[in-house]
Amino acid sequence: MAQALQWPPDVWSLLLQCRIHGKAQEVVAALPLSDTLKYDVVKAAILKAYELVPEAYRQKFRSFKKSPSQTYVEFAREKGSLFDRWRASNKVTNFDTLRELVLLEEFKNCLPERVVVHLNEQKVNSLSSAAVLADEYVLTHKSTFQSVLNRGVSIKSAVEPPKSTPQKNDKECFYCHKTGHLIANCLALKRKEQNTQSKPKGVGLIRNQSPTPRKAELCCTPDPCYEPFLLTGYVSLPGKLADPHPVRILRDTGASQSIMLTDSLPFSELSSCGYSVVLQGLEMGYVPRPVHLVQLQSELISGIFPIAVCSELPVKGISLLLGNDIAGGKVTPSLEILDVPCSRPKDDDATQTTVSTSCVLTRVQKFKGTSEENVDLSDSVLM
Repeated sequence: MAQALQWPPDVWSLLLQCRIHGKAQEVVAALPLSDTLKYDVVKAAILKAYELVPEAYRQKFRSFKKSPSQTYVEFAREKGSLFDRWRASNKVTNFDTLRELVLLEEFKNCLPERVVVHLNEQKVNSLSSAAVLADEYVLTHKSTFQSVLNRGVSIKSAVEPPKSTPQKNDKECFYCHKTGHLIANCLALKRKEQNTQSKPKGVGLIRNQSPTPRKAELCCTPDPCYEPFLLTGYVSLPGKLADPHPVRILRDTGASQSIMLTDSLPFSELSSCGYSVVLQGLEMGYVPRPVHLVQLQSELISGIFPIAVCSELPVKGISLLLGNDIAGGKVTPSLEILDVPCSRPKDDDATQTTVSTSCVLTRVQKFKGTSEENVDLSDSVLM
């Protein structure tokens, strides 16, 4: 602009000093008074202050990426400008110096980081001199490099994972019944349970019995107050229905998550659902427990369900707490009408009930004579 307006060159420096600020102003203030009046000297000093080392220009050129707000034309122009700055900082003016620049960069990419730092400190600008300096550095630090290499080999052997046998792709998932994956990697099951993982599952049992060792707990019976909610069922891992295990089940209407003892089944990664649930008890504490898929057969409900696994339960003699997540609103099995009366088996250690099973009383039986042992049940049906 000064040349276009034909300003005198001796005033260029004064006009420039009125517009500069920050670091450039500090550089001009450090110059002698005679040099501040020379535009070429002031310009060279300011550009020198803002100049980066060649390595900085190289990193800017290599790491520069297109931003979403840029067009490809703007990106190409900025990329070329960064390359010119890198080239100019290395004083590359012809094909031979450009060749040395590219080969030197590629050579450094193949060297250890410590050697590259040494070459950058020496400010080498040719491939041959860089190779000589690299050999000298390695020979000087031979013992250090040997220990580093040995340590690297030991670390590699330690972290190298063991070779695993390839799995067949024809295995069937026990949940979605699709081939190609196991139940632990079933996406359908994970999507189903993703909304319930973050919420703690409540367990609403109150136990008024003192804790006893685990061995005594296995041979004891539940408290009689739980009798109306006790069930007998069979559990097994999915795919192993031929070997079910009998369990004592307690229907817990205050629990939102079903829980089973760890030693009830041989749980493994194949039965794992791949996540845990957080259980909250009456003490208001939170305890995470793993979830496994279990095949359940009982009078109340049957099927494959995700059940949390714990090492102990608050009720003695119980192997499975059946929560609302599986049983829903079911509490006791549905009653059935039988054609032939049957009696309940007597329990040695349980209180006997005075109610027995009976079939429907027909009208023919109503008109028959009744003895002292027979009761007139014409107005009611007992099941």
